[in-house]
Amino acid sequence: MPSLSASYGYSHLDNLKARGQEDPDYLDHTQETWRVNLQQTLFAGKTIVNAYQRAKIQEDASRLEKEGEERELIRQIQEQFLLLLKAKEDRRSLEQTVERLEVGMEAAESFVSRQMLPYVEVLQARVELEEARQNLSQARNEVTIHETRLNAMLDLEGRYDVFYSGDLADIDLHKEFDLDQCIETAKDTRTDLKYIQKRIEMVDREKSIALGQKMPRVTLDVSGIDRTRDYDQMGEQFGQAFDRDQQNQYWTAGINVEWRFFSGGEHYHRSRSMNNEIKRFKSLYEDAASNIRTDVRSAYLRMEEARKRVDATQSSLETAREGYRMEEERLKRQVGTIQALLNAQDRVTRADANHNQAMLDYQLALADLYHAMGVRNYALN
Repeated sequence: MPSLSASYGYSHLDNLKARGQEDPDYLDHTQETWRVNLQQTLFAGKTIVNAYQRAKIQEDASRLEKEGEERELIRQIQEQFLLLLKAKEDRRSLEQTVERLEVGMEAAESFVSRQMLPYVEVLQARVELEEARQNLSQARNEVTIHETRLNAMLDLEGRYDVFYSGDLADIDLHKEFDLDQCIETAKDTRTDLKYIQKRIEMVDREKSIALGQKMPRVTLDVSGIDRTRDYDQMGEQFGQAFDRDQQNQYWTAGINVEWRFFSGGEHYHRSRSMNNEIKRFKSLYEDAASNIRTDVRSAYLRMEEARKRVDATQSSLETAREGYRMEEERLKRQVGTIQALLNAQDRVTRADANHNQAMLDYQLALADLYHAMGVRNYALN
């Protein structure tokens, strides 16, 4: 587009000393100049077109960068939310542990009161109960910490009463993925790859701009000028005084052609620099593509491993619960021991914790897989 500018100048001249023929331009006077200039570039070696295209590419690159930041934020929110659900599951498991230990404690005290068990087993049950209560207190604190972090991440801290719903058990373990298809999806949707491609295009435009600066530059200039001179003294000619003040209003128009034949190698080396930048970004693209394949494959393998672990730990948890029920029945029939019941309870707690960790690992791996593919899947379904 054309450029329009305006300027104003004011000057005052005081003559200190003059000899020779009088020159009215150098006698005391003030001068004011107003100038309005319109300039339009007619040809600049396609530098303007290339600069415009570079700006459009930069706009696209900025959108891709923003999209990448948003997807990373989605991944962080998902991770924090899953950690919160895991903390809630741990709290629930420990609440059940404390409840079972309290029942076992009451049974042990009852048996001791009837002299059916030694008192040392009551002490042992009490130690186990107090340790479980401490673990429960820590688990409740973990829930509060994760809720606080999630509130801060969502910018909800201190402004609303927020309740997060959900359960780690509400996961679909039967969703199937094809590894090769996942990698192909990542190639098509990952914004970081597209961003590098845009950077290559931008550098290519920069190279074209550098080459275009070797070409001649043609500009059209149109100016409107108002110049006023105010002399301190009257002029004199043939013995007659006259007013020498001047005011000129005029406009000019012209076409200027500028061609720099030599610039000390600036444009040449700049062009070479852009070639090196293109090579560098192409190398970055290959590295990024390789890293993406690795990220997708790693998340996929972790998800498949966690899926198997969820099934295994579920079976182990059911077995541990059944073992605890049997030891509880044995104790009621006075053929079992408090130690055996505590051992069974410990197996239930560990099996429950392993199951919760497996479900968390599966969900985190699933979130990583969607992130690695560049797919927005908010609910991981």
